[in-house]
Amino acid sequence: MDFRRIFIFRGLNNPLISHMGKITGGFLTTFVSCVTICMSAAAQEDSLKVEERRDSITEARITAEKYAEEASSSRTGHSRLEKTDFIYGNVVFSSPDLIKTLQALPGINPGTELMSGLYVHGGEGSDNLFLLDGVPMYQISHLGGLFSSFNTDVIDHLDFYKSGFPARYGSRMSSVADITTRDGDFNGYHGNFMLGLIDGRIRFEGPIVRDRTSFNIAFRRSWLDAVLAPVINIVNRKNEKGETIGGTYNFYDLNASVTHRFAPDNILSLKFYHGRDHLKLQLDTQQSVPSDESGIGGMLSGTDNLHTDISWGNTLASLNWAYRIRDNLGMKSVMYYSGSKADVRYYWHDLESDKTGLDISMDETNRSRINDIAVNTDFSWMPHKSHHVRFGASYQFHIYNPSRQSLAMNGSARDADSSSRHYTGHELALYAEDEISLGERITLNAGLRYAMFGVSGKVWHRAEPRLSLMVKCSNAMDFKVSYTEMNQFAHLVSTTYLDIPTNCWLPSTSKVAPMHSRQVAGGLYCRLPHNFRINVEGWYKTMDNLLEYSGANALFPPLDTWETSFNKGKGRSYGLETEFGWHSDWLFLTAYYTLSWSRRKFDDIWPDWYSHRYDNRHKLTLMGTWKVSRSVELYASWNYHSGNWMTVASHIYNSGEVFDRIYTKPNNVNLPDYHRLDLGANFRKISAKGIEHVWNIGIYNAYCRKNVVFVAVDEREDKSLYGTGRAIFPIIPSFSYTLKF
Repeated sequence: MDFRRIFIFRGLNNPLISHMGKITGGFLTTFVSCVTICMSAAAQEDSLKVEERRDSITEARITAEKYAEEASSSRTGHSRLEKTDFIYGNVVFSSPDLIKTLQALPGINPGTELMSGLYVHGGEGSDNLFLLDGVPMYQISHLGGLFSSFNTDVIDHLDFYKSGFPARYGSRMSSVADITTRDGDFNGYHGNFMLGLIDGRIRFEGPIVRDRTSFNIAFRRSWLDAVLAPVINIVNRKNEKGETIGGTYNFYDLNASVTHRFAPDNILSLKFYHGRDHLKLQLDTQQSVPSDESGIGGMLSGTDNLHTDISWGNTLASLNWAYRIRDNLGMKSVMYYSGSKADVRYYWHDLESDKTGLDISMDETNRSRINDIAVNTDFSWMPHKSHHVRFGASYQFHIYNPSRQSLAMNGSARDADSSSRHYTGHELALYAEDEISLGERITLNAGLRYAMFGVSGKVWHRAEPRLSLMVKCSNAMDFKVSYTEMNQFAHLVSTTYLDIPTNCWLPSTSKVAPMHSRQVAGGLYCRLPHNFRINVEGWYKTMDNLLEYSGANALFPPLDTWETSFNKGKGRSYGLETEFGWHSDWLFLTAYYTLSWSRRKFDDIWPDWYSHRYDNRHKLTLMGTWKVSRSVELYASWNYHSGNWMTVASHIYNSGEVFDRIYTKPNNVNLPDYHRLDLGANFRKISAKGIEHVWNIGIYNAYCRKNVVFVAVDEREDKSLYGTGRAIFPIIPSFSYTLKF
């Protein structure tokens, strides 16, 4: 059985992709060289007001209350991150990163180094729901995952769920990240400005009408394009092979909000987000080739061209209304629009393959569009002190519209091709849950969510039971257990394992069923004397109707035949995660450890279970923050996990006519273990007028561990195979300056 098309990046043996690899590799080499010299860690989160920053005891008390609140909740797998949680920790490439903060949590595999992968409890990476003020976001990263799409300057808090999902959440099957941004200050004007080596941020907030209406606006942009331009120029001058590398990249995002208080319990807010990435790559090579095989016809001179132009991003807009109807009944309603787009143009011309003097070229454009218009309404009702009832409904209208156009030319011969798909989906959900206190020591949360998804020719109905139970064994120890079911009606159709804009979202149809997961989780959560805490939690999770590409080698997924170009399979994941921590007024220490297994089974690929590519048996994270003084903070983080898995050829088979590579089974090679040390420091100075200056320095991968990202397999002259591990990211220093006013 041939696994090459499926498991070696699912299609990177294609000749077009090999050519694209040349330009991408050249650009990446230039990018990493530039980054190694002049990377910046962005400045830290605008946390509390100046008076609160000066009081470290206040911050310690807030931290202690957060841990107590998480422990007292009946939910398993829930973490709440406040805005101060994004201050401390290493910052790489750009701003403090929300997703990379989540990657450190137990039960989560980060995937490829420095990418925004989030493989939660053995999930697929595309099965995480990211809500920005209640609005789902599809493109959650910049530059394939090197940067997060979330500007931490405007984040107020984040609720993250790995299990024990409340009934009010749905549409994804592995995790939920519910992000709430900050309203503007109703009484005074504040802001911050950050200057880094490759990006900058600015934020400003204040009242429009004092005590009634406020605004908060933040803008972030990279200037990597300006940094790369002289570096690329130097590289091209030194290139003696006739190759000219060109490229540019930049991203920006804008967050804006206006909030009006009709009354303390009647608040209306308008939220807006817009983010875009633009990447251009080009490789031009001067060539001279014989016009025929004998060379008698003379030489042809010209240029091989490979040009790629990619843009992608999101636009979100929402109107949020929070209203307390009476003392024990409140309502939150949001109407929103969420749009995601990606445009990929690819032009290729190869002179060497044209020995007849004809012009051979390929020009292809791929577009992916998804647009949502929706309304959600949630009610919170407390009919009795022992009952907290939540119920509500949501409706989403989805529009999926991917398309492709290509033009191949061979002299005067033209071969034009185009394809597109257009789907409209109607997703309706109703839910109700009741958190019941059964005495002083037992809390039960029982909920049910009904989801319906309709697309042309098919309507899917799904019931999702949710149940969680907490038993207070003592004042310092709780036992929790939960059972949840989740369904996902949207599929990220991809021919590679990379998070790149060539992927597109498509809905469940009459031929493609929704993905479905069941999960049981439970554990002990202890608050020990002297500010120690320890949590131990285990889970078992099953996943059905997963998709794995099985078509021909290609960079872009097929559109007309996508429903039959993917194998359907299932997965399972189970493990144990542990959190141990201690804190004082000046020192915070945390250790996360995960022991896990993640398996897949696709009958058309392999008859038995096999390891998932991110089946990392062990994961250990050690983090510490030391507030040396009111103006100096030091932090360190050591990260370790078992190696990822890849499918590589084991030997070569000689059939007498051709040599063919043989693959024993999917994901048959375990890469070396991964580990690195990150260090950083903040230096603060607050003037008499309350203006704060922050200098941040950081070192990513401080001892320059060469962590293997993939293995390249080559042939010797005797046709035997050997593999070489490839590392990408070395030690990366960073620096930034922030002014807060």
